Amino acid sequence: MEGKLKPALQKAITFLDANDIRYAIIGGIALAHWGVARFTHDVDIKIHVPDVNYDSIRSKLRSAFPELARTEIPQNPLIVAVTIHDVIVDFLLALPGYEELIVERAVRFELEDLRAWVCSAEDLIIQKAIAGRAKDWSDIEALLIEQRGRLDEGYIENWLSQFAEALERPDILSDYHRFQEKMAGLE
Repeated sequence: MEGKLKPALQKAITFLDANDIRYAIIGGIALAHWGVARFTHDVDIKIHVPDVNYDSIRSKLRSAFPELARTEIPQNPLIVAVTIHDVIVDFLLALPGYEELIVERAVRFELEDLRAWVCSAEDLIIQKAIAGRAKDWSDIEALLIEQRGRLDEGYIENWLSQFAEALERPDILSDYHRFQEKMAGLE
């Protein structure tokens, strides 16, 4: 993990654990956990919101971390972007349903003296496929290679099918299938 990210992540996790707020690390740090090295300059954490009380969670986060980040862009009510030790930390507030599963399915990991919850490789793939940026598909390809034979393909397929239909974006599923075929050709 990038040297300056660890203190920011540690402070965020310490706060979340002390306040019994369930979470899952996502983004570049999660990629590294699952064996895919890619430079990242920020920390992304999906936060479970008990009783859908978004105001309470936002208030707690802003009180604990008063230095807001990205103030030049319109604020998204589902993202609390703060700066901790000169690192942007995005607390992404989970919506009921699938996003809560990301947190529920998170796995515990240890990195030196840091114990934290990271999203599953499957959920990381699903989130990246929905985002659909070129770098996300590159990350998916690397995850499929690194996690070959260890992924719950049925889980991924089920959720990508649902999102493809709900978002009216069949390309999500067809692009994922294309990457699966590519990986099968490498065997």
